[in-house]
This record gives sequence, structure tokens and C-alpha cells, in this order.
Amino acid sequence: MFARCAALVALLVGSVACSPATGSTGSPGLGSNALGPPLATSSEVGEWVREKTGQCDDVVPRTMEEFGEFVGPLRAKLYAPYVAEWATCKAGPYERLGLVVFQREKLADFQRSWQGALSSGEVSDGPDFGFGNGFALSGTLGLELLGLHELRCTPVRPGEDVGHTVPAEAQGCIYTQTSGHHH
Repeated sequence: MFARCAALVALLVGSVACSPATGSTGSPGLGSNALGPPLATSSEVGEWVREKTGQCDDVVPRTMEEFGEFVGPLRAKLYAPYVAEWATCKAGPYERLGLVVFQREKLADFQRSWQGALSSGEVSDGPDFGFGNGFALSGTLGLELLGLHELRCTPVRPGEDVGHTVPAEAQGCIYTQTSGHHH
């Protein structure tokens, strides 16, 4: 009996040690890695948008001061500590579409910060971004057609249709995509 229990413990410890951590950004299929190709620069994001839409030709790198002006003081406080770089371009209905690249190692921290802002009443909804793998686009109009997801850090109510979901990096957050729009 003892040998059987020891073998079971060894198997469980081994499977935990060899399996990806929950919310790991380095594991395919988990968190933002399940949201498409990884993009690490605003130039790459601009090129991706151009491939998808035929627009976003002139990607203009922007400063973090300009980021604060672009998203407003509250959003800047919540987003900026986790942003690696950002730029803008003209695409679709947006004169200045924000191309935001997050610090990958801080995605879970960003999501936990957003959860805290929701809990305190500082914000009442998800971020105003469409999320991809390590990046986001400002706004929401038409972004689901690009295969982007919304970040949601509030519980799903019984019977609520949130469409396609992927667990986010932080426990209690998910990436959602309206039914019928995921690719």
C-alpha cells in the first residue's frame, strides 16, 4: 500500500513539475499564446493589421507621454506600467488606431491590476482594447473581425453568452470573443 501511494505521489509531483504553469505565457494554448501569432513590436503589429485589412501603412512610434494623452489619465495609470511600446496608424474608422505591445512577463500583473481596479470601483468594465498574443489594438469597433479578444476579469453570469473563451494569464480573467466572430 505504501509503495502504491509513493508511486502515486511521484506521478503527481512529476506531472506538475513537467506540465506548464497555469497562465504561463510561454506555453502554447494558454493565455495570450492561444490568441494567434506572437507580436513583440509595434511595427510587427502594424504589419499584421496591414496584412489583415490593407490599411495601417504609416506606423508612427509614440511616447508614453502621448500614450497618457491618448487613453486618458485613468487608463494610462492602469496600462502604462505594463506597456513595452506603442504606436499609431490610420485603419478603418480610426484616425489613430493604437498599436500597443505589452511586456509579456507582466501580462498577469496587468490583469490582476485590472481586477483590483474593478473591485475598487475605479473601472466598471474590461479594457478598451482588442487583445492578441502579447499586443492589443485600441478601440473595439470591428476588432473582433480581426480575431482579437476582449479581456474580461469579472465572473460570467449563468446563461450569459460570452462566446469563445480562452483562460487569461491571471486567475479569474478570460479572453472572450463574441459568438460567431472567432476565426
